[in-house]
Amino acid sequence: MKYQVVVEGRTFEIEVGPGGRVWVDRRPLSVDLGRIDGLHFSLLVDHRSYETHVEMKEAGECHVVVAGRSYRACLREKHRPATRTVHCHREDGPVEISAPLPGLLVEVRVAEGQRVGEGEVVAVLESMKMHLELRAPRPGVVRALRTAVGQEMAQGDTLAVINGLTSPLGSPVTSGSRNTE
Repeated sequence: MKYQVVVEGRTFEIEVGPGGRVWVDRRPLSVDLGRIDGLHFSLLVDHRSYETHVEMKEAGECHVVVAGRSYRACLREKHRPATRTVHCHREDGPVEISAPLPGLLVEVRVAEGQRVGEGEVVAVLESMKMHLELRAPRPGVVRALRTAVGQEMAQGDTLAVINGLTSPLGSPVTSGSRNTE
């Protein structure tokens, strides 16, 4: 995943790669972040430990205190790997939702047979100490769940299959139409 972070007016390019590798402005760093409680974290950067407080604001903005020093920051996600891992065979055909990274499945928010809307969270995967929300790329019905909470997932493993909704005439259902399946 690639991010752009603006801290006190200075812009940083951050990339989080497989195995928890992190690069800041193309410089590799050894980083580990662990939640202590609520808004408090333990941050380890290149074997240096920092106590950190993070308070999220709106629209990706946050207030961060690292080692007693206060910063204003804004996080902008530049790349969403989850969209790369969704495979559509037809406009109204099944969609597979796959793990963008290896990790532990910590939550499944849908059940087989349940209707989902575009952007609705289907599952939450914990990878590199981050929770990744895997969302439905379009409206549909959950046809299959191929995993369970607590299961380790490899990159590319299919978590769910969603069938597209179609009207009785075979065209995709839009938000204003009704389906009587």
